[in-house]
Amino acid sequence: MENREEERKLLDAAGVEGRVLSMKDGGQEVGYAIVDLQEGTLLLRKLAAKGYDFTQPPRGEELFILDTLMRSAASYGENNGADWIITDFPDFYDFFRARGFTIEDGFASTPMSTIVRYELGGH
Repeated sequence: MENREEERKLLDAAGVEGRVLSMKDGGQEVGYAIVDLQEGTLLLRKLAAKGYDFTQPPRGEELFILDTLMRSAASYGENNGADWIITDFPDFYDFFRARGFTIEDGFASTPMSTIVRYELGGH
């Protein structure tokens, strides 16, 4: 997130350390992810899309924003040496399960390679 003061407010409100990855459309923020790195693991602390309150499964633009933020968080983790992604959004497990995460012991987790894939060779 470019604005460090705004980033600090979001981190403080969430009660966590880490970084805020922001998604904008036409200069306006449409969502963000709060991430933290610990011992080779990306902790996905929060996903937020403007106007989405998690009471219903995300659809349309909200689904696109949340999926893009989750994938951006995974790329951030990959670029910083993380091998796994873990999150604990109990009301959002279906979203993660549909993207290859395993749900157990109150967490959704997956190896980084489930989300971040590289094509070798070819076009």
